[in-house]
Amino acid sequence: MLLGLDLKTWLGLTVLGTVISTIGALFGIFLKDYVFTRSIERWKQRQALEQVYQKFRDPLLLAAHELAARTHEILQKYPTAYLREEVLALRPTKLIKNNIEDAYFQRYRLVSTAYRLSAFLGWIELYRQEITFLHPGNKRRAKALEVAIGRVRSDLADGQINRAEDWQKWRDMLIFREELRAIGESLIVGGGSARSVMGYGLYCEHLESESLNPVQRWSRVVLNFYLELETTGKDFRQVRLQRMLVHLIKLMELLDSSSIEPYLQEAYTDLRPKERDDESYV
Repeated sequence: MLLGLDLKTWLGLTVLGTVISTIGALFGIFLKDYVFTRSIERWKQRQALEQVYQKFRDPLLLAAHELAARTHEILQKYPTAYLREEVLALRPTKLIKNNIEDAYFQRYRLVSTAYRLSAFLGWIELYRQEITFLHPGNKRRAKALEVAIGRVRSDLADGQINRAEDWQKWRDMLIFREELRAIGESLIVGGGSARSVMGYGLYCEHLESESLNPVQRWSRVVLNFYLELETTGKDFRQVRLQRMLVHLIKLMELLDSSSIEPYLQEAYTDLRPKERDDESYV
Protein backbone atom coordinates (compact mmCIF):
# COMPACT_ATOMS: atom_id res chain seq x y z
CA MET A 1 0.00 0.00 0.00
CA LEU A 2 1.09 3.55 -0.67
CA LEU A 3 -0.37 6.54 1.17
CA GLY A 4 -3.18 4.31 2.35
CA LEU A 5 -4.21 3.26 -1.19
CA ASP A 6 -3.83 -0.25 -2.53
CA LEU A 7 -2.42 -1.10 -5.95
CA LYS A 8 -5.85 -1.56 -7.54
CA THR A 9 -6.90 1.92 -6.52
CA TRP A 10 -3.69 3.43 -7.81
CA LEU A 11 -4.14 1.68 -11.17
CA GLY A 12 -7.68 3.01 -11.38
CA LEU A 13 -6.51 6.54 -10.70
CA THR A 14 -3.76 6.16 -13.28
CA VAL A 15 -6.25 5.06 -15.93
CA LEU A 16 -8.60 7.91 -15.00
CA GLY A 17 -5.74 10.38 -15.21
CA THR A 18 -4.77 9.04 -18.61
CA VAL A 19 -8.36 9.36 -19.84
CA ILE A 20 -8.64 12.91 -18.53
CA SER A 21 -5.28 13.80 -20.07
CA THR A 22 -6.32 12.32 -23.41
CA ILE A 23 -9.65 14.16 -23.38
CA GLY A 24 -7.86 17.38 -22.51
CA ALA A 25 -5.39 16.89 -25.36
CA LEU A 26 -8.19 16.14 -27.82
CA PHE A 27 -10.13 19.17 -26.62
CA GLY A 28 -7.02 21.32 -27.08
CA ILE A 29 -6.59 20.00 -30.60
CA PHE A 30 -10.29 20.75 -31.29
CA LEU A 31 -9.91 24.30 -30.01
CA LYS A 32 -6.75 24.86 -32.02
CA ASP A 33 -7.69 23.16 -35.30
CA TYR A 34 -11.40 23.95 -35.45
CA VAL A 35 -12.60 26.75 -33.19
CA PHE A 36 -9.46 28.90 -33.33
CA THR A 37 -8.86 28.23 -37.04
CA ARG A 38 -12.47 29.06 -37.92
CA SER A 39 -12.27 32.19 -35.80
CA ILE A 40 -9.14 33.29 -37.65
CA GLU A 41 -10.80 32.58 -41.02
CA ARG A 42 -13.86 34.62 -40.06
CA TRP A 43 -11.60 37.46 -38.96
CA LYS A 44 -9.74 37.32 -42.28
CA GLN A 45 -13.06 37.36 -44.15
CA ARG A 46 -14.21 40.41 -42.19
CA GLN A 47 -10.93 42.18 -42.83
CA ALA A 48 -11.01 41.38 -46.56
CA LEU A 49 -14.63 42.56 -46.78
CA GLU A 50 -13.78 45.79 -44.98
CA GLN A 51 -10.87 46.41 -47.37
CA VAL A 52 -13.15 45.91 -50.38
CA TYR A 53 -15.73 48.26 -48.85
CA GLN A 54 -13.14 50.97 -48.26
CA LYS A 55 -11.66 50.49 -51.74
CA PHE A 56 -14.98 51.09 -53.50
CA ARG A 57 -16.62 53.50 -51.08
CA ASP A 58 -15.35 56.73 -52.66
CA PRO A 59 -15.77 55.72 -56.35
CA LEU A 60 -19.30 54.47 -55.65
CA LEU A 61 -20.13 57.65 -53.76
CA LEU A 62 -18.87 59.88 -56.58
CA ALA A 63 -20.66 57.86 -59.27
CA ALA A 64 -23.89 57.86 -57.24
CA HIS A 65 -23.65 61.63 -56.69
CA GLU A 66 -23.08 62.39 -60.37
CA LEU A 67 -25.97 60.16 -61.43
CA ALA A 68 -28.23 61.61 -58.73
CA ALA A 69 -27.40 65.18 -59.82
CA ARG A 70 -28.25 64.42 -63.45
CA THR A 71 -31.41 62.52 -62.51
CA HIS A 72 -32.53 65.47 -60.39
CA GLU A 73 -31.95 67.80 -63.35
CA ILE A 74 -33.99 65.58 -65.68
CA LEU A 75 -36.89 65.47 -63.24
CA GLN A 76 -36.77 69.24 -62.65
CA LYS A 77 -36.93 69.90 -66.40
CA TYR A 78 -38.82 66.78 -67.39
CA PRO A 79 -38.76 65.59 -70.12
CA THR A 80 -35.73 67.84 -70.96
CA ALA A 81 -34.69 69.21 -74.33
CA TYR A 82 -31.84 66.78 -74.95
CA LEU A 83 -33.04 63.22 -74.30
CA ARG A 84 -34.20 62.83 -77.90
CA GLU A 85 -33.21 60.66 -80.86
CA GLU A 86 -32.57 63.69 -83.06
CA VAL A 87 -29.99 65.00 -80.59
CA LEU A 88 -28.19 61.65 -80.64
CA ALA A 89 -27.94 61.90 -84.42
CA LEU A 90 -26.26 65.31 -84.26
CA ARG A 91 -22.47 65.67 -84.64
CA PRO A 92 -21.72 69.29 -83.64
CA THR A 93 -18.01 70.08 -83.38
CA LYS A 94 -18.07 72.98 -80.93
CA LEU A 95 -20.14 74.95 -78.45
CA ILE A 96 -21.75 78.06 -79.95
CA LYS A 97 -24.06 79.20 -77.15
CA ASN A 98 -23.71 78.30 -73.50
CA ASN A 99 -27.29 77.18 -73.00
CA ILE A 100 -29.53 74.17 -73.48
CA GLU A 101 -30.60 75.32 -76.97
CA ASP A 102 -27.09 74.76 -78.32
CA ALA A 103 -26.67 71.49 -80.27
CA TYR A 104 -23.22 70.72 -78.80
CA PHE A 105 -24.55 71.42 -75.30
CA GLN A 106 -27.53 69.11 -75.86
CA ARG A 107 -25.49 66.21 -77.21
CA TYR A 108 -23.02 66.51 -74.35
CA ARG A 109 -25.85 66.28 -71.84
CA LEU A 110 -27.33 63.27 -73.62
CA VAL A 111 -24.06 61.33 -73.89
CA SER A 112 -22.92 62.24 -70.38
CA THR A 113 -26.28 61.06 -68.99
CA ALA A 114 -25.72 57.64 -70.58
CA TYR A 115 -22.15 57.66 -69.29
CA ARG A 116 -23.11 58.51 -65.71
CA LEU A 117 -25.52 55.60 -65.44
CA SER A 118 -23.07 53.25 -67.19
CA ALA A 119 -20.16 54.31 -64.96
CA PHE A 120 -22.28 53.83 -61.84
CA LEU A 121 -23.13 50.32 -63.03
CA GLY A 122 -19.45 49.76 -63.80
CA TRP A 123 -18.40 50.47 -60.21
CA ILE A 124 -21.21 48.28 -58.92
CA GLU A 125 -20.03 45.42 -61.14
CA LEU A 126 -16.43 45.81 -60.02
CA TYR A 127 -17.57 45.76 -56.39
CA ARG A 128 -19.75 42.70 -57.02
CA GLN A 129 -16.86 40.82 -58.61
CA GLU A 130 -14.57 41.65 -55.69
CA ILE A 131 -16.96 40.28 -53.06
CA THR A 132 -18.04 37.18 -55.03
CA PHE A 133 -16.00 34.90 -52.77
CA LEU A 134 -16.49 36.94 -49.60
CA HIS A 135 -19.63 36.14 -47.63
CA PRO A 136 -20.96 39.32 -46.02
CA GLY A 137 -22.28 37.33 -43.04
CA ASN A 138 -23.10 39.71 -40.21
CA LYS A 139 -21.01 42.54 -41.62
CA ARG A 140 -23.61 45.27 -41.26
CA ARG A 141 -22.18 47.83 -43.68
CA ALA A 142 -21.62 45.32 -46.48
CA LYS A 143 -25.15 43.93 -46.11
CA ALA A 144 -26.64 47.44 -46.03
CA LEU A 145 -24.70 48.34 -49.18
CA GLU A 146 -26.00 45.25 -50.97
CA VAL A 147 -29.57 46.24 -50.10
CA ALA A 148 -29.06 49.86 -51.22
CA ILE A 149 -27.56 48.79 -54.55
CA GLY A 150 -30.32 46.23 -55.03
CA ARG A 151 -32.98 48.94 -54.74
CA VAL A 152 -31.41 51.02 -57.51
CA ARG A 153 -31.19 47.94 -59.71
CA SER A 154 -34.84 47.20 -59.00
CA ASP A 155 -35.83 50.70 -60.14
CA LEU A 156 -34.42 49.93 -63.57
CA ALA A 157 -35.16 46.23 -63.96
CA ASP A 158 -38.43 45.32 -62.24
CA GLY A 159 -41.56 45.51 -64.36
CA GLN A 160 -44.07 44.82 -61.59
CA ILE A 161 -43.49 48.04 -59.65
CA ASN A 162 -46.16 49.83 -61.73
CA ARG A 163 -49.24 49.17 -59.60
CA ALA A 164 -51.68 51.27 -61.61
CA GLU A 165 -54.86 49.43 -62.58
CA ASP A 166 -54.32 50.45 -66.21
CA TRP A 167 -50.59 49.67 -66.21
CA GLN A 168 -50.90 48.09 -69.67
CA LYS A 169 -51.60 51.54 -71.11
CA TRP A 170 -48.43 53.07 -69.72
CA ARG A 171 -45.24 53.44 -71.69
CA ASP A 172 -42.30 51.88 -69.93
CA MET A 173 -38.73 50.73 -70.55
CA LEU A 174 -36.63 48.28 -68.57
CA ILE A 175 -32.96 47.45 -68.31
CA PHE A 176 -32.89 43.80 -67.33
CA ARG A 177 -30.62 42.64 -64.51
CA GLU A 178 -28.15 40.79 -66.70
CA GLU A 179 -28.09 43.83 -68.98
CA LEU A 180 -27.25 46.03 -66.00
CA ARG A 181 -24.25 43.81 -65.36
CA ALA A 182 -23.25 43.79 -69.03
CA ILE A 183 -23.42 47.58 -69.19
CA GLY A 184 -21.15 47.79 -66.17
CA GLU A 185 -18.76 45.18 -67.59
CA SER A 186 -18.44 47.12 -70.86
CA LEU A 187 -16.85 50.06 -69.03
CA ILE A 188 -14.30 48.09 -67.00
CA VAL A 189 -10.69 48.63 -68.07
CA GLY A 190 -7.32 47.45 -66.83
CA GLY A 191 -6.43 44.17 -65.16
CA GLY A 192 -5.85 42.63 -61.76
CA SER A 193 -5.91 45.05 -58.85
CA ALA A 194 -5.63 47.98 -61.28
CA ARG A 195 -9.08 47.47 -62.81
CA SER A 196 -11.23 50.57 -62.96
CA VAL A 197 -14.07 52.22 -64.89
CA MET A 198 -13.13 54.07 -68.07
CA GLY A 199 -13.35 57.84 -68.10
CA TYR A 200 -15.74 59.96 -70.13
CA GLY A 201 -13.21 60.65 -72.90
CA LEU A 202 -12.50 56.99 -73.61
CA TYR A 203 -16.22 56.25 -73.37
CA CYS A 204 -16.92 58.82 -76.12
CA GLU A 205 -14.18 57.32 -78.31
CA HIS A 206 -15.74 53.88 -78.02
CA LEU A 207 -19.24 55.27 -78.51
CA GLU A 208 -18.31 57.05 -81.75
CA SER A 209 -15.93 54.39 -83.10
CA GLU A 210 -16.65 53.03 -86.59
CA SER A 211 -16.15 49.47 -85.36
CA LEU A 212 -18.76 47.84 -83.14
CA ASN A 213 -17.60 47.40 -79.54
CA PRO A 214 -19.19 46.53 -76.17
CA VAL A 215 -19.67 50.17 -75.19
CA GLN A 216 -21.66 50.82 -78.37
CA ARG A 217 -23.61 47.60 -77.92
CA TRP A 218 -24.74 48.30 -74.38
CA SER A 219 -25.00 52.09 -74.54
CA ARG A 220 -27.94 51.55 -76.88
CA VAL A 221 -29.78 49.79 -74.04
CA VAL A 222 -29.09 52.72 -71.72
CA LEU A 223 -30.20 55.26 -74.31
CA ASN A 224 -33.35 53.25 -75.02
CA PHE A 225 -34.32 53.79 -71.39
CA TYR A 226 -33.77 57.56 -71.52
CA LEU A 227 -34.76 58.69 -75.00
CA GLU A 228 -38.09 60.24 -75.93
CA LEU A 229 -39.55 60.69 -72.45
CA GLU A 230 -43.23 61.54 -72.69
CA THR A 231 -45.25 64.17 -70.82
CA THR A 232 -48.62 62.42 -71.11
CA GLY A 233 -48.54 61.28 -67.49
CA LYS A 234 -48.48 57.69 -68.69
CA ASP A 235 -44.72 57.26 -69.07
CA PHE A 236 -43.63 55.14 -66.12
CA ARG A 237 -40.00 56.05 -66.68
CA GLN A 238 -40.68 59.29 -64.83
CA VAL A 239 -41.66 57.24 -61.78
CA ARG A 240 -38.56 55.06 -62.21
CA LEU A 241 -36.37 58.16 -62.27
CA GLN A 242 -38.05 59.45 -59.10
CA ARG A 243 -37.50 56.13 -57.37
CA MET A 244 -33.91 55.96 -58.57
CA LEU A 245 -33.17 59.45 -57.24
CA VAL A 246 -34.57 58.50 -53.82
CA HIS A 247 -32.48 55.32 -53.70
CA LEU A 248 -29.31 56.99 -54.95
CA ILE A 249 -29.61 59.52 -52.15
CA LYS A 250 -30.15 56.69 -49.66
CA LEU A 251 -27.01 55.02 -51.01
CA MET A 252 -25.06 58.27 -50.62
CA GLU A 253 -26.38 58.59 -47.06
CA LEU A 254 -25.08 55.10 -46.31
CA LEU A 255 -21.63 55.84 -47.73
CA ASP A 256 -21.27 59.39 -46.39
CA SER A 257 -24.27 61.34 -45.15
CA SER A 258 -22.33 64.63 -45.28
CA SER A 259 -22.04 64.28 -49.09
CA ILE A 260 -25.74 64.97 -49.67
CA GLU A 261 -26.18 68.54 -50.85
CA PRO A 262 -29.22 70.55 -49.68
CA TYR A 263 -30.97 70.45 -53.06
CA LEU A 264 -30.75 66.63 -53.10
CA GLN A 265 -31.97 66.40 -49.52
CA GLU A 266 -34.90 68.63 -50.45
CA ALA A 267 -35.69 66.46 -53.47
CA TYR A 268 -35.56 63.37 -51.28
CA THR A 269 -38.00 64.94 -48.81
CA ASP A 270 -40.37 65.91 -51.62
CA LEU A 271 -40.33 62.49 -53.29
CA ARG A 272 -40.34 60.28 -50.21
CA PRO A 273 -44.11 60.50 -49.44
CA LYS A 274 -44.86 58.93 -52.82
CA GLU A 275 -43.29 55.67 -51.69
CA ARG A 276 -45.09 55.02 -48.42
CA ASP A 277 -47.10 52.01 -49.62
CA ASP A 278 -44.11 50.32 -51.24
CA GLU A 279 -41.69 48.63 -48.81
CA SER A 280 -38.90 48.58 -51.39
CA TYR A 281 -38.68 52.36 -51.07
CA VAL A 282 -37.78 52.23 -47.38
